[in-house]
Amino acid sequence: MSRKCLFCPNPVDSAEHLWSDWILEDLKPVEPIHIKFGKTFAKWVDDPEVRIKCVCQKCNNGWMSAIESENKPHMLAMLNDKPTVLLPTQQKLLTRWAVLKSMILDGSSPQRRPIPFYTECERTGMKPPSRSLPVNTLTWIGRLEVKAFHAGLTNTFGGINGIPKAFQGCVVTIIVGHLVIQVLTMHVLPMFATNRIRPVDKPEAKLASTRLETTCASRTPRQHQKKPLLLFGSDTRTPTLMRHF
Repeated sequence: MSRKCLFCPNPVDSAEHLWSDWILEDLKPVEPIHIKFGKTFAKWVDDPEVRIKCVCQKCNNGWMSAIESENKPHMLAMLNDKPTVLLPTQQKLLTRWAVLKSMILDGSSPQRRPIPFYTECERTGMKPPSRSLPVNTLTWIGRLEVKAFHAGLTNTFGGINGIPKAFQGCVVTIIVGHLVIQVLTMHVLPMFATNRIRPVDKPEAKLASTRLETTCASRTPRQHQKKPLLLFGSDTRTPTLMRHF
């Protein structure tokens, strides 16, 4: 039986780049790249063109390609350590790119991870026309002093109000050039579904924290205050991302 695309009912017949072609063409990495999958799997790869066969051609060449194109201008500046101002719309675009890559990494190994963390409802919700992000998702960015490549996924869990394992989380860290992006998505027990994620520290460079309605059937976002501009560059303070987990 053929595998189903992560984002639609079509069979898998295409491979998505973990690091996009335009990123590889710009940075031209020559050193081995580190890929980490939880505590049980990690490897160094010599070929930077890491392709993961988990999607269909229609998704890969359609809305997924559009996400790449929309993020290319500001991401090229950031991964090359150029001072960048992100408008609220660009913050949301970069968040969608990071969550998409998180879902690709999450579904990259059905042998080691037969049931992906991200639900089918969360994955299909990324597509147009809804273009919605998973409930209880936070994204941070940071700046690295040196250029690097890294992709890592880790599971986490914890208690709420004395109830153990009341939530399960998926943490994905991606490094491209000088740009570090970290995504945290949490699944909580229904009794805590209305709880808002509260990080240990509020990072200065928090990208877009998304808090949507807590049922898959309803994708209407709550009202938020207008997001401020976000500054990225060597003259701005960015947090150490892993301290939040």
